[in-house]
Amino acid sequence: MKIFICGIFLLSFTSFAMEAPRLPLRGQGEYKWMFLSVYEAKLLAEKGNDIYSRPLLLELKYSRSFKGKDIVEQSIKELVSAGNDKSQLEGWREKLLAIFPDVKESDIIHASYNPEAGIVFHFNSEKELGRITDLNFSKKFLDIWLGEKTSAPELRKKLLGNNI
Repeated sequence: MKIFICGIFLLSFTSFAMEAPRLPLRGQGEYKWMFLSVYEAKLLAEKGNDIYSRPLLLELKYSRSFKGKDIVEQSIKELVSAGNDKSQLEGWREKLLAIFPDVKESDIIHASYNPEAGIVFHFNSEKELGRITDLNFSKKFLDIWLGEKTSAPELRKKLLGNNI
């Protein structure tokens, strides 16, 4: 249950959306919680060990409905369980609440990361939801799926392919 709600966050930013098709599919996988499909995840990124040194696009296509506030709360829990300071994350809660909408089955959120600009989130490839320009927090947020301390190590392995 930990990572599935967080998945609702992801979308691509406008200036990056045009380049996303040029990024190769690095990996994909399905996240399940208690045998229920929660979302399908795709990572478009160049191969390499330092995933955050180049642009990437993380896509989540939802299999169920979730409230945006629940996505944010689960994301905060994921970040805390990965070793981040809860008091520092409290400052990001309101920003995340303003970004993440309620989602329903088949909705897609993209998180487009640029190492110089942070993350831009889009909903169903159209509406920009918001931006996180703090590069440190951008990486911590993406680590929910891509970091070594993720609660979904099998999904991480599938997303990163053989280059973990």
